[in-house]
Amino acid sequence: MVADEHVTELLPAYALDALDAGDASRVDAHLKTCPDCRLELKSYQQVVEMLPYSVPQVQPPAYVRERLMEQVRATRSVSGEQRADARAASGRTLSLWSGLTRAWAVVSLVIILALASSNLLLWQRVNRLQTTVQSSMRVINLESTDAAPGASGLLVISLDGEHGTLVVDRLPQLEEDYQYQVWLVENGNRTSGGVFSVSSSGYGSLWVSTDLALADYDSVGITIEPAGGSPGPTGERVLAGEIQAQR
Repeated sequence: MVADEHVTELLPAYALDALDAGDASRVDAHLKTCPDCRLELKSYQQVVEMLPYSVPQVQPPAYVRERLMEQVRATRSVSGEQRADARAASGRTLSLWSGLTRAWAVVSLVIILALASSNLLLWQRVNRLQTTVQSSMRVINLESTDAAPGASGLLVISLDGEHGTLVVDRLPQLEEDYQYQVWLVENGNRTSGGVFSVSSSGYGSLWVSTDLALADYDSVGITIEPAGGSPGPTGERVLAGEIQAQR
């Protein structure tokens, strides 16, 4: 099977379950006969599993636990009055309500204990995941600018550092005459990494590959350019990230 028959450019969206039925079926059929694409897909799936843990973790304020305790105490007080009323009304209703009350008390206790211990367990898991990421693929976080507030992006660099996939979200959808263009910077020199458009929801992805390994670039940026791309950046920058700084 020749290289241009591969479905490499569809694998990131396939791993995210973001393909339409036609493209998904095409990828399914290709994966059955292509071990190279299966291996590449496995790498993307590992990254997708790690994405939720790339968000910085914040320790809950102390007052959160206090409020939960107040709610639990208030719930127990109300439940006691309701049990008294239920006994007067019906023994069978009392039995059912008591069971529900006990269940709620157990659930409340579990929530409180989980809040007390989750921070330690979460950080342990994050540390394990960070170790895994450092020994495999690299994920470069892209920060938004004033030209696209609220936008976000990731550049996932392959195991060998040669190429990668860009995934963006919440970028404004451009008019037909314009596209987003990726720029890779090395010693002040900018190389185009390709152009792409986004959906109405602002989601888009792009397979990025240049003559130089992606891991050797200093930074990456995305600008708004005329459709088809420009020889050099001319429009506003919407996302940017440091590659060397995130080693």
